[in-house]
Amino acid sequence: MIFFSLLSLSATAQVINIEGKRFLNDTNGWVGNADFSFAVIQNTQQVLSFSNTLRVQYQKNRSRFILLNDINFIKAGKTDFVNAGYQHFRYNYKVHKLITLEAFTQTQYNPVLRLDFRYLLGAGPRFRLLKRPNARIYAAALYMYEFDDIKDDAADVHEHRISSYVTFTFNLFKNCELISTTFYQPKLGDAADYRIANDSSLEIHINKHLNFKSTFNLLYDTRQPAGVPSLVYNFRNGLSVKF
Repeated sequence: MIFFSLLSLSATAQVINIEGKRFLNDTNGWVGNADFSFAVIQNTQQVLSFSNTLRVQYQKNRSRFILLNDINFIKAGKTDFVNAGYQHFRYNYKVHKLITLEAFTQTQYNPVLRLDFRYLLGAGPRFRLLKRPNARIYAAALYMYEFDDIKDDAADVHEHRISSYVTFTFNLFKNCELISTTFYQPKLGDAADYRIANDSSLEIHINKHLNFKSTFNLLYDTRQPAGVPSLVYNFRNGLSVKF
């Protein structure tokens, strides 16, 4: 598969959406994929680019285990334009066809946005609101403990939040799929401290060899570290060619 980037406005959100990274199969056993890339470009200055992604899922009856790893690094000369990564582990247990219990833990870093290290631990219920061949909607409200080590800030952050989200997948046409997840993460005891994030993608299957994909990521955080804008976003269009 060859990916041609047509437009990229670079910004990296700090709320990780795993919904688009779930495998939808319900059969027992392992499934996964891994991607790795490395590039060196030398012109007026040296540009280094590295990325690695890993998705592994194991299904056993009502239990599902998900492991994710994502690392991205782009450096031009002495400047880091992208330096971010996370590791995410999630356990799901289906107690009813409409209700699944989730528990997760995550480590994360993004020093470009002054986040040297973040640790998350959370759990709660996930609800299936709609499941049809051409549409799926889920919602969840999880408790989340958060620890943040902010760059150049002597005080570490310990917080308790609600991590709620609504996610949907719509097959608009036979060859067109829309996936969107919206998060709302208020701090317990301080309603003015919250995050809103959205992760959306539209994929059009032009033919059996060519896909068009448009993705949009947005984060609004009322309490970003000093020097980091409250609103960051990323918009990208691309073509995918399969042989």
